[in-house]
Amino acid sequence: MSETSAAIPLSQVLATIFPVFLRQGVGYGVVIGLGAFFALAMIGVTTIMKRRGNVENAEEFTVAKRSLGTGLTAAGVTSSWTWSTTLLSSATVAYEYGVAGSFFYAACNSTQIMIFSNLAIESKRKAPNARTFLEIIRVRYGTIAHLSFMFFSLASNILVVSSILLGGAAAINSLTGMSVYASLWLLPTSVTAYTLRGGLRATILTDYVHTAIILIIIFVFWFKVYATGDQIGSPAKMWDLLHEAAKRNDFSAPTKDGSYLTIRSLGALKFAILSILEYTGVVFLDNSFHQKGIAADPASAVPGYVLGGLAWYAMPFTLATTMGIAAIALENTPAFPTFPQRMSTAEISAGLTLPYAAQTIAGKGGAGAVLVLMFMSCTSAISSQLIGVSTVLSYDVYKTYINPKATDTQILRAGHYCVVGVAIFMAAFASMLHGVKIDLGFIYNMTGIFTGSALPALIVTFFSTRQGALAAIASIWIGFFSAIITWLTLANRFSGTVNLASVGQTDPCLYGCIAGIGAAGIVTILISTLHNARYTWDTLGAIRLTDEAGHDKDVAFEDPDYNPERLRKAAYIARAITVSLFLALFIIWPLSLYGTAYQFSKKFFTGWVIVSLLWAVFSFASVTVYPIIEERRRFLSWVKSISNHDGKDTRTFASIKNI
Repeated sequence: MSETSAAIPLSQVLATIFPVFLRQGVGYGVVIGLGAFFALAMIGVTTIMKRRGNVENAEEFTVAKRSLGTGLTAAGVTSSWTWSTTLLSSATVAYEYGVAGSFFYAACNSTQIMIFSNLAIESKRKAPNARTFLEIIRVRYGTIAHLSFMFFSLASNILVVSSILLGGAAAINSLTGMSVYASLWLLPTSVTAYTLRGGLRATILTDYVHTAIILIIIFVFWFKVYATGDQIGSPAKMWDLLHEAAKRNDFSAPTKDGSYLTIRSLGALKFAILSILEYTGVVFLDNSFHQKGIAADPASAVPGYVLGGLAWYAMPFTLATTMGIAAIALENTPAFPTFPQRMSTAEISAGLTLPYAAQTIAGKGGAGAVLVLMFMSCTSAISSQLIGVSTVLSYDVYKTYINPKATDTQILRAGHYCVVGVAIFMAAFASMLHGVKIDLGFIYNMTGIFTGSALPALIVTFFSTRQGALAAIASIWIGFFSAIITWLTLANRFSGTVNLASVGQTDPCLYGCIAGIGAAGIVTILISTLHNARYTWDTLGAIRLTDEAGHDKDVAFEDPDYNPERLRKAAYIARAITVSLFLALFIIWPLSLYGTAYQFSKKFFTGWVIVSLLWAVFSFASVTVYPIIEERRRFLSWVKSISNHDGKDTRTFASIKNI
C-alpha cells in the first residue's frame, strides 16, 4: 500500500459514499452464529478425543503432544498465514499495480513459510523438549536476551492481531453496517471458547475447516468472474477491460507505461521487498509458527511447512488475480459502489477493494461471501495467535519467573487464564487503534520496524555456535533504534512532516526495516567475530519437561519417531528445498518478467489466469483432501467413538496418535 490516510474517518467515508448491501442483523448473525457453531463443534470434537484417551494437560494444550501429521500441519500453517489482512491487502495491491500486485504479493509472502521449515527442523534436532522458541533463547543467552526477544515477539503478535481485527472489522462494517467496535470484540469471543477447551489441536482442526471454506469461496469468485456472468465472463474479456481501464485512468498506474498487464512496477517491487523482509521477521518471531513446528511429528515438520507455503500461494495469487483486477475493470460501471468516482485513498488503505469487487460481480451474494471470508480468516488467525501468546506467557513468564516449580496442572490453568486475558487485551488494543484512526495500511507497512532487527540474531541462534549473549542483545537493540531513526527521519524528509500519513508510506517503512536488519546483522557478525562464544548445543538438548509429579520427562527419548540421523538429513533437504523454491518463486520467475517489462498478450494472460485456478486446485488438494486421506484411520475411530455410547474404550492415546 503506497500510503495511509488518517484525515478522513473510515466510518464517515462509508456512510457518505458506500451503500450497505446487507443488514446489520446479517453481520451479527454471521459473527455470533458461526462463532457459536464452531465453538460448539470444537467442544464436541474435544469431548470425543477425551473419550478416546486423550488426557488434557499442558503438553496437549500447547503442542498437541507433538503428534500432528503432514497434512494437518500444512493446513494449520496455511490457515494461520491467511489473515483477513492477506485477503484484503492482496486485492488492494492488485487494484493498485494490476497483475504485478497479485504476483509479488504471493511470491514475497509465501517464501517465509518454506524458509521457516529450516528453523522448525533445527528446533527439533537441538531442543526436542522445548515448548517455545523463547525457551531456547533463555537457555542459550540468559534472562536479558530472553526478555528482549520476548518484547519483540509479543510486539509482533500485537501488530498481527491488530491488523487482522482492524481489516476484518472494516470490511464487515462496509458490508453490513455492523459496528466496528462490536466486530473487534465479538470476533475473538468464539475463538476464545474453543481455544480454551481444546488448545492447539482444536485450533488446528478449526483451521482445517476454515481453509477449506476460504478456498471454496475463492473458486466461486474465480468462476463468477472468468467463466459466467455478462460483466466479464472470460480472461480475454478481462484483458480488454484492463486495457480500457489503463486508457480511462490516463495510464496513471505506477507500472511500466501505466499498464495493468505487466510485472514491471518499481512500486510493486518495493512493496514485495518490504513484505518479504518484515514478514519473515513476523513469522520467525511469532511463537504460533514455532509451536506448529514443535507440534508436528518429527517426520512431518519439513514437508508440512513446505506444502503449507506452496498451498498458501494460491490464497493471495488466485484471489487477487480474480477480485483485485476485477475492481480495476469494473469500477466505471454503475454496479461499482463508488461509481462514478474511483476509490478514495481512505477506502483503498482500509482494504475495501475486495468487498467492493465482490458486491459488483455478485450483489448481496458477493457481499455475503466476503463476510464469511472475513469471519473465517479472522477467527482462524486469531486462534493461532491466542494459543501462541498464551503459551509464551504461561511458560516463559509464569513458569520461568513467577512459579518455577509450577506443576502441569498449574501451567495448564495459567494457559487458560492467559487465553482469556490476551483476547481481552487484543480487542481493547484494536479498539484504541480504530479510535485514533489507525487502519490496516498503516500497520501493514510499519510492522517491519518492530520485527526486522530481531531477525539476524534469531536465525544465527539456530545455525551458529559463535554468537553469544552480548552479540544477540546488542544486535537486536541497536538494530531496532537504527530502524526507528531511519523510519522517522525519512518520513520527515519525504513528506516534510511526521504524522500518521507520512510514517505509514511504503518508502520510509521499507528503508527503516532494511536499516534495522542491516544494523543488527552487522553488529552480531562483528561481535561474534571478535568474541567467539564457542557454544555447544548441550544445554538445549538438556531441556526437559516436568510431569505432574515434578519429575523430568524427555519427549525425544520416549518418542519412537525421533531419529537424530533422519532429522539431520531432513535439515539438509529443507535447505535445498528452501533455496530452490526461493529462487524459483521470488527471483527467476518474477524478476525475469520484471526485467523484460513484458506486456501480457491476450493468450499469455489467459494462461496466467488458468494457472491461478490450477494453483488453487493444488492448494485445495494439499490442505483439504490430503489431510483426510492421511488421517482416515483416526477419523474412522472418531466415528466409532460417537457410536460407542457406553464410553468404554481401552485404547490409550499413544495407540491412536495424531487424533
